[in-house]
Amino acid sequence: MFFASALLVVGSTSIVGVSVWLAEDWFGIKNSDSTRIIQVLTTLVVISVGGVVAYYKLDIFRDFQPHLTITQDVSNRQVGDSYVHISVRASLVNTSKVKIEIRNAIFRIQQVAPLPDEEVERLYSEFNAKPSYEKYIAFPTLVEFDREWEEDEFVIEPGETGSENYEFFVKNDFDAVSLYAFFNDQTTATSPRDQKGWAAESVYDIK
Repeated sequence: MFFASALLVVGSTSIVGVSVWLAEDWFGIKNSDSTRIIQVLTTLVVISVGGVVAYYKLDIFRDFQPHLTITQDVSNRQVGDSYVHISVRASLVNTSKVKIEIRNAIFRIQQVAPLPDEEVERLYSEFNAKPSYEKYIAFPTLVEFDREWEEDEFVIEPGETGSENYEFFVKNDFDAVSLYAFFNDQTTATSPRDQKGWAAESVYDIK
């Protein structure tokens, strides 16, 4: 970034110098006037380059990008003799300075325990074969569903908290599950397939 910015300054200053030289040659601008023009244009170039560096290097405008902090509150209860009802309440706190609109979300529950030894061995091998930036455990998915909201239906203003409830049924013999939610960022989405957003995942012990 430093070298790119330096090249940008040098290149921009060179363009300014050539432009002023052409103005002197073609339009007869005096040297004193051209000096003032160079000073003004050079100052503008330096300020512009400094702004670009501050944006990318210092992240001084990061607060103006949408951001959610998501927490999940989970509870369960026995339903009949064979099933457990799991209820999840997600709290979405808008910690940025822009409003956020959620238009769709994905919810998933995965089996963590118990698992047969051969399944655990498979998960272990797959996990260790992945590169460090893709380290995650692909537990067996029990249920997955999505939800959509109409325009302006689910909007979270800066500093405010939105909430969403979702539920699952699982067999009574499960000891632990993983609860996953992904809320799509409609604010900066560029296409219907754009999946930028915020995720929350909790491992929950039923027993």
